[in-house]
Amino acid sequence: MPKNIVIFSDGTGQRGGVLVDERRSNIYKLYRATRCGPDAAIDPKEQLAHYDAGIGTLPPGLGTLGSLWRKFRNLVSQALGLGLTANIIECYAAVIRLWQPGDRIFLFGFSRGAYTIRCLGAVIGSCGIPRQAKGGGPLRRDEASTHRIAREAVKRVYQHTESRREEEASPREKQLLAQRRELARRFRQDYGCDANGETNAYPYFIGVFDTVASLANPVMLFVLGIVALLGVALVSTLLWYLVPPFWIFTGWTQWVVVLALLVGIVAFGANLITRWKWEIGVDPWTWRHPFHLTRARMTFYDTELNPKIPFARHALAIDEARTSFQRVPWGPLTVARAEAQCLEDPDAPRSFEQIWFAGNHSDIGGSYPENESRLSDIALQWMVEAATGAGLKIDPSLLKLYPDPEGPQHDETKSSLFQFAGKKPRAIREDAVLHPSVRERFKAEEVLHYDIMQPYRPVNLRGHDDVAHHYRETSGQA
Repeated sequence: MPKNIVIFSDGTGQRGGVLVDERRSNIYKLYRATRCGPDAAIDPKEQLAHYDAGIGTLPPGLGTLGSLWRKFRNLVSQALGLGLTANIIECYAAVIRLWQPGDRIFLFGFSRGAYTIRCLGAVIGSCGIPRQAKGGGPLRRDEASTHRIAREAVKRVYQHTESRREEEASPREKQLLAQRRELARRFRQDYGCDANGETNAYPYFIGVFDTVASLANPVMLFVLGIVALLGVALVSTLLWYLVPPFWIFTGWTQWVVVLALLVGIVAFGANLITRWKWEIGVDPWTWRHPFHLTRARMTFYDTELNPKIPFARHALAIDEARTSFQRVPWGPLTVARAEAQCLEDPDAPRSFEQIWFAGNHSDIGGSYPENESRLSDIALQWMVEAATGAGLKIDPSLLKLYPDPEGPQHDETKSSLFQFAGKKPRAIREDAVLHPSVRERFKAEEVLHYDIMQPYRPVNLRGHDDVAHHYRETSGQA
């Protein structure tokens, strides 16, 4: 019997299910209500779920050294965006293990986890889902085997070059895109997932909360830089007191300098190897270009939704102003296609919706204390209604929502961590689709905005068709 395969990818620093009383993202809340288990009413014959924690969320280690290493690794991962490729591979490997022909694939993500999910959707849409071992034979579904296959699909095929619109690509970029299509075709043939020149599966539903593609967090980079400087200062101080000045660059201290240089060389080399892509033997190629390097900052996500994906939803944050959290919407072609479908059959279920909600990044994707999560409950309820309408199964006893358009709103630019980060209100078109709760929030006399009660009047909606009159009324009263 066909079932649902549900994959969840959480935001940076988000890892649910670790503590009894924790700040849960919408992704973990939804995962908890859709997975099978002894406390859930989900039949595993009808639905299986997989949860992938966000970037920079290694679980607690054993002992003091393990704890220090975990904290350092998480700091570096959040600062540099390390682990994104591993997250895509982990999610794709889970799909390979769980999927059978006829199953429907639901994908959900928040923040950089939404980036991961959109990349995963593109991997499935180009590589399909393997049905046999490479070249024939039964498919091995253990974790190690599926991870090897997933690494090949993600690193060798999908990350051969960045995604871009064909009509906007240069001749060289078009050549690389053609090579990626050829690599995908070979992968599908090798693993038995080619269906008359196309992939054998597509995601059925993609639901994402406020996609951001900034892989490096400037605030975390600053913190990491401070930690590195403190480390250098500490080592220098120890050398100054323990080693006579004329020994600084002699004896064992030379090994300290050599070791530091080696670490830098290895890090640089590892970065090059990750970005190094061979072209030899992949049509179309020329001797002028035996290889190429991908960009240091990955942009593999697709800005347009594959038209063969039946359902997609994207919740966007009106009030997120951090420049390092710039939104990545699905593009104008996707929106235009959805509008045309709506005009053709107004009563048909909406295949695609991309809607703006009041609040900042985590007011949309969750992870604030439950007392302060009324805005994120709005976005989650909207996503739940769309997904269950498409066939997702949810245990209502494990998901209690209390959406309130007058709920408290947060502002991370006023927090100590992001106080000095770059700020710029998001640009919103005058005819952009607003969730009905946004208009209700405008009608309220005042709502809590971080630390003060005031009317809801975000600067980037001043010219919006639906709410511009509220600004005129406020000016008249003043």
